[in-house]
Amino acid sequence: MDRAAQLLSLQRALLGNVHAELRQASIEADDGKRLVRVRFEYDASPSKVCQECCSIAASEVAADIDESWQVSEEHVEIPCPQDLSPLANLAYARWEASRAA
Repeated sequence: MDRAAQLLSLQRALLGNVHAELRQASIEADDGKRLVRVRFEYDASPSKVCQECCSIAASEVAADIDESWQVSEEHVEIPCPQDLSPLANLAYARWEASRAA
């Protein structure tokens, strides 16, 4: 799965599923393992609704790829202003004053 396909898939899946708690979302594919990883990083422990919306987005990514691939989703709490740790392809980043400075 190429970089552009990964980004377009996750960005489309995030439409309507982004909450204020979400700091960023990223994606990467391991062709050898036929695995797509999606990471959602939150400012605090995500609310149930926010985490469900991000899980829906991960499911939509899974629907975009060949069924022989697996999708792994990670939900990580990284309070602002701590540095984030995106996967290879950053699909969404919340604007934060600490990053703009």
